[in-house]
Amino acid sequence: MAVLGGVVSACIGADGETCPEARLEAVRAQDLKEKDCGARMWREAIQQVLISETELHRRIQALGEAITADYRGKDLIFVAVIRGAMMFSADLARAVDLPLTIDCIALSSYGDRHVSSGRVHIFKDLSESIAGKHVLIIEDIVDTGITLQYLWNHLMSRHPADLHVCALLDKRARRQVELPIKYTGFDVPDAFVVGYGLDYQQRYRNLPFIGILHPEVFEKERLQV
Repeated sequence: MAVLGGVVSACIGADGETCPEARLEAVRAQDLKEKDCGARMWREAIQQVLISETELHRRIQALGEAITADYRGKDLIFVAVIRGAMMFSADLARAVDLPLTIDCIALSSYGDRHVSSGRVHIFKDLSESIAGKHVLIIEDIVDTGITLQYLWNHLMSRHPADLHVCALLDKRARRQVELPIKYTGFDVPDAFVVGYGLDYQQRYRNLPFIGILHPEVFEKERLQV
């Protein structure tokens, strides 16, 4: 049996049936073809790599050093906004050379849209008390500021010792509500970005970089509505 041009040249039995080995090879070849097509489609959805994996790592290390210096001797708790900030918060926690605890809160104003609806929903609240603790909100991205303002007010009602924000990305072009961001990773343009925890319709979170999603992705969504 040989493979010519990606097609299996199958052995044929006396009864005209393809032998099992040839059928298995044909299935494997088809699987590889489909996987390659899927990977190509995945890459083509990204218009531009905005922030590389190396740049992310370097910046997170710098943020970790700054947080270490500022919170030494304090009872620090990370409040990670999931699911978008899950990767950022995990890597940032490892870059902080201090004892700390981590809690999570899940909220969104996007749903499956690529533009914020302005209506904030909490899907999961904190598991532990933050009263008297030094709380650092870990956000993936701040754009309009509406979600962050809602979260800020929600957490302040729990009486922390202090409350600050660390955002991986800051999209100031869309800002409607101003809140102080103590630590910022990168400023980004007014484009829909995905990767490193950020998603579009729950996809692309596992990309190791931050990329701009191609407008054609939104156009396909519009045509399907």
